[in-house]
Amino acid sequence: MKPDFTARRENLRKALRPESCQNFLVTNITNVGYLTGFSGSSAYLLFTPDNEVLLSDGRYTEQIAEECPDLNVEIRPVDSTMLKLLASVIEKANIRELLVESSTMTRAFSNQLDSALANVELVDSQGIVETLRSIKDEFEVSTIKRSIEINERVFRKLIENLAGDQSEAEIGFELENQMRKQGAEKCSFEPIVAAGPSSALAHYHGQRKSIGEHEFLLLDWGTQLDGYASDLTRMIFWGEIDPRMEEIYNVVLAAQTAAINEIREGAEFTAIDHAARSVIAEAGYGDQFSHGLGHGIGLEIHEHPFLSPAFQGKLEAEMVITIEPGIYLPGVGGVRIEDDVLVKPDGFEILSKLPRSFESAQYKLRP
Repeated sequence: MKPDFTARRENLRKALRPESCQNFLVTNITNVGYLTGFSGSSAYLLFTPDNEVLLSDGRYTEQIAEECPDLNVEIRPVDSTMLKLLASVIEKANIRELLVESSTMTRAFSNQLDSALANVELVDSQGIVETLRSIKDEFEVSTIKRSIEINERVFRKLIENLAGDQSEAEIGFELENQMRKQGAEKCSFEPIVAAGPSSALAHYHGQRKSIGEHEFLLLDWGTQLDGYASDLTRMIFWGEIDPRMEEIYNVVLAAQTAAINEIREGAEFTAIDHAARSVIAEAGYGDQFSHGLGHGIGLEIHEHPFLSPAFQGKLEAEMVITIEPGIYLPGVGGVRIEDDVLVKPDGFEILSKLPRSFESAQYKLRP
């Protein structure tokens, strides 16, 4: 199965039709790849009402011919720049108004673009391609499922050899090692490996301290496969378990379950977040859940939609989202449980299959 890039570009054209301007410049390289299949690091994609042009440089001439055989291509001369090439193409096309991806541009690039296209009116657009990307096609859902399967095999391999003398940093290295052995490209983000009280830091960076100094571990890891991310979090307990950790684990699990049960096409982002947040608040830990409930995953590890009290919107079928409530007690430890979920017209499908009960989170360390 391969992506249908022609269909993706046609979907973009449909999304542009309500806009007053039909000329659109895609400069975000992730979006360029999504729309064309180009896997290099430097390219723009220009849409006009009757044409689509990929602009790149000589490093990618052969690659573009192989990956994007159905596109018109402009290659910049070695003694020129991408912006000069773009200005030339736009002048030939007699473009006077151009939609740009303002939400993903740096201020410096925006200024450079404005200067290079001095005779063109640049019109801001907000997340047109990102919104399209949030609805996954058949290829994307299949690839994310395979990415998750690798991620779960990596976890099981790690657990088989988990030992008290291993450091947080060593476990992070082993996760990446296992991902590559299992066929993944790389980690989709730097793994979070946090033992004991360090797990109360939501985005902790692992150190060289041995995990055996503590009785539990928070593990947040993700695999990238064919460009697509997975993202899971699990707790690992051993030895004598602090009753407070068992309590907050079960509260977090109940909150996650409540949120997942609300997932369906048309559900409000804020309502899904509230379903989890209210469970945690009623248990007396509302102030200890300090981040959003979840986010979309796909070509990026964090992408539209975002589930939190701060973002308005409704779920659509074929979105893939994380649900990851947490409780963090300074000086004691934190619990987060995260799974990847496919939105369906009448409900949901939990794509990750690792068990979630408190009993399933208890393991024995290798001597």
